[in-house]
Amino acid sequence: MERPTGAVFPITRWSVVLQARHGGSPEHSRAALEELCRQYWFPLYAFARRRGHSPADAEDFTQSFFAELLTSRLFDVADPAQGRLRTFLLTAFQRRLADQHRREHAQKRGGGQQAVSIDLDAAEDRFRAELADHETPESAFELRWAVALLDAAMSSLEQEYAAAAKQTHFEALRPFLTAAQAHAEGYEQLATGLRISKVAARQAVHRMRERFRQILRDCVADTLREPTSAAVDEELSALKMALARSGI
Repeated sequence: MERPTGAVFPITRWSVVLQARHGGSPEHSRAALEELCRQYWFPLYAFARRRGHSPADAEDFTQSFFAELLTSRLFDVADPAQGRLRTFLLTAFQRRLADQHRREHAQKRGGGQQAVSIDLDAAEDRFRAELADHETPESAFELRWAVALLDAAMSSLEQEYAAAAKQTHFEALRPFLTAAQAHAEGYEQLATGLRISKVAARQAVHRMRERFRQILRDCVADTLREPTSAAVDEELSALKMALARSGI
């Protein structure tokens, strides 16, 4: 039995995972899990490849894993005690990789279902481009998990700008999310391009950075069972460490 926390937490993707495990709304759960599959398949694919599996087998393992995830059969073999989606997924995936004998004798992994569509050539190109000799399977997973979160946050930010009919502003401001463009000449070029003052340009960059940070926190919170501020900070620290180890 779960202990009451005394706090009301928002519905997160991890919450939906638990609901699916215990018989929650099938439609709501499946929609959330399908989005999870689309967003986080590559970290697991990279883990399998770094473990020495061939591209075809890594693709097969990843697809079958998410197919099983969508049927909720995996929830009984992963301990949700930590409340971190990345821990849950990696632990369950490792157990599935260890069970190769059953997989080798299955008629078709995943029962013919494809939870994610994997472009194998593109996946391999990406994996090889990002490959580092010192990577362990775990560090490979953690790095791609961090990148997936950053990509999700960037996608959400872009959608907000597009909804406000400010796609041009987004494209112009995006390079300023890093420090590379944050210099006097860069702000001058930005102001000229957007036909605004330098002061307005700096303010626009500041607003975008603040909004990106908040969206990223929301994306991280979405992967936690109980997304307290401290828990989100801890996950963000893990994300930054994974990126720092890779030199990104």
